[in-house]
Amino acid sequence: MYNHIDSPSLSNHDDGRQEIRARTIVILNRGAGHCGAENQVQIEKFFQSRAIPVLVLVAPDGGEIAQLAAEAARSDSEAVVAAGGDGTIDTVAAALAGTGKILSVLPLGTFNLLARRLSIPLDLEAALQTAINGQVTAINLGEVNGRSFLSRSSVGLYPLALRHRESMFRRFGRSRLIALLSGATALLRWGNIMSIRLTTKGGEHLFRSRFVFVCNNPAELDYFNLPGRECIESDSFAVYTPKPLAPSGILRLGYRMLRRRAQESRDFETFCGRELLLEIEPPKVPVSLDGEVEIMQSPLHYRLRLGALRMRVPAKT
Repeated sequence: MYNHIDSPSLSNHDDGRQEIRARTIVILNRGAGHCGAENQVQIEKFFQSRAIPVLVLVAPDGGEIAQLAAEAARSDSEAVVAAGGDGTIDTVAAALAGTGKILSVLPLGTFNLLARRLSIPLDLEAALQTAINGQVTAINLGEVNGRSFLSRSSVGLYPLALRHRESMFRRFGRSRLIALLSGATALLRWGNIMSIRLTTKGGEHLFRSRFVFVCNNPAELDYFNLPGRECIESDSFAVYTPKPLAPSGILRLGYRMLRRRAQESRDFETFCGRELLLEIEPPKVPVSLDGEVEIMQSPLHYRLRLGALRMRVPAKT
């Protein structure tokens, strides 16, 4: 769905593809956790009142975001605004990486972890102000087997828990309580112990675990009181490999993490790496990319793309 404000245009190519022409493009996910019709109206009025030419591309759910993001990346627009949750922002960011276009964020999701990391206001009006008046900075982008992510990626049990969470969200609505309950039930029901060879610049590490967690967002580490901030601050991933616990032990680990009492050496090991290789048995594994999940084939090649994405963030005072 396309909403035109201040006469942006769409031109047709011979192959039927449409080219977007507008100074600013907003990609709005109406299926995001806290997005409603009133948010769309507020966004449109904000740009209209400032006489900023804008084209609002509306997706009824997350299924069309990738296509809209690709269209925005091909356009001659200078700036793209992603309005939705972390999954929406991740998809748009992946399309814009390396294009030189500036990404702004309107956090309308359940957790909004990237917005918290970059101190982008959770209030929509304040986030809109940042989208047009903030300063531009370059941030690092994670990648695994050619697929991009902004904050975190995990292998094994956690992606299965994410799938279960989305199913419960559809049944009971989006909330932090539902997210925690779905995670607890997934921990007890799923997840095989994997044999893993982790190769980094520092050497090889062999271990067995139900999941591996790769983080590029210090805000997530702070939330769970996890070590590893120094990895991210030195332009590397923070990588966590939990012990091969039974389901009940994994549940206790999840509880300790929520209470911010998880301990390195007792519960997990931590590694730093700008580039790493995970060779896993069994070879087909679920992999999460921020909020999205897909099945990938081992080996998994992770790399950090330094400064790959230009983003608008609150100006320093």
